[in-house]
Amino acid sequence: MKNTLKSLAVLLIALLSVQNITAGVISGKVLYQGDSTRPIGNVIVALKNVSTNAIQSCTTTGNGNYQFANVVNGNYILSGTTSNASGGVTFYDAAMVFLNILGFYQFTPMQFLGSDVNGSGTITWADYNLIVSHLLMGTPFPVGPWRFESPAFTISNFKDGVPHGLGGTCSGDVGGTFVPQYNNTPALPVAQAGTINVASGEPFTTNIVTNKQLSITGAGIIINFPSELIRIESVDFKGVEYEYNIKSNQIHIVWGNPNTNPINFASGETFITLHGTTSRAFKSGMAASLSLDGNTSLMDATNQEVKNLSFASPLLQASNATLRLSNFPNPFTALTKLSVYNTEDGEATVEIFGVGGQLVKTLAIGNLKAGYHEIDLDASQLAPGYYVCRLHLQNGLGETTKTIRLLKSE
Repeated sequence: MKNTLKSLAVLLIALLSVQNITAGVISGKVLYQGDSTRPIGNVIVALKNVSTNAIQSCTTTGNGNYQFANVVNGNYILSGTTSNASGGVTFYDAAMVFLNILGFYQFTPMQFLGSDVNGSGTITWADYNLIVSHLLMGTPFPVGPWRFESPAFTISNFKDGVPHGLGGTCSGDVGGTFVPQYNNTPALPVAQAGTINVASGEPFTTNIVTNKQLSITGAGIIINFPSELIRIESVDFKGVEYEYNIKSNQIHIVWGNPNTNPINFASGETFITLHGTTSRAFKSGMAASLSLDGNTSLMDATNQEVKNLSFASPLLQASNATLRLSNFPNPFTALTKLSVYNTEDGEATVEIFGVGGQLVKTLAIGNLKAGYHEIDLDASQLAPGYYVCRLHLQNGLGETTKTIRLLKSE
């Protein structure tokens, strides 16, 4: 009898030991591209038993933690989904895909996961074009905004082979710039450089100037503007065959690729020119400024992202409607464009004076209707130097003049 009881006790201990080995807890963290400093909260993590099709799921905490209890031996797949806002896609990501396709850049498994935006299992020109289209038009990716690893593993005990983490990435964020805790990238500051006085409902031309020399082969530029105060109608950029899209309160501009010949900007040179009109809500005392979205990205000839960007732009200041005169570019070489805004119809004449006060050129414009006008000024026959440009507008109310300074370079 004693031997029988002893045998039963040994058997019970063995069964309990097996149960402890074959049922346990799996826990870990969901991390952005495996970075321990960037946990991803609000991820639904699913643990599927392939043998029984049983599924457990839980939602990660703000620290990215997940945990599954009472997990038995078997074959499993771990996966994740989230409704979090995505982001971090820049022109640099498109350039990296471009270089990978040509064989100049090898991807890590996580970079591969982020760049396969059409879900084909390979990286092709279709992925590159989808990323460019996303930058320009906001086109969604076929695989959705997020990708997560889906590791398959077998549990026979809880000492070996149990994954303690899951990697995730925003689709298209090959370079890994996204920060899940903030769900966006802070805007790049654009310093104020002077003011442009403009009335409600009046056309204007403004620009963004680079404060540093630039040599770039590609650009993905996102400009933020207050759409309730101003409307942007067209964009000028130095690069050839650039594309842009204006939507809501942003302008998206895409140009070039790693094979493009560089374009150069001197310090103080205009980087982007914007043409627009103020809204009727743009009243006295109001001002409008521009900023560059943090996902703006410029590439240099070595296929590196340009860092430490510095830009400036005039502040648009609301004022009463009056006769206005400006020009672009300034300085200029041979040609420049005069921008005129007149509130009343009138006969217009433009006079150019040298620094000594001598009249060197006259343009008889003729009758100008009230509104915005652009006048081409050919100064190719003038010597380099400073000049004064004076606009006369004669109508039944008398004569009004406006004067600006011009600089003709070599």
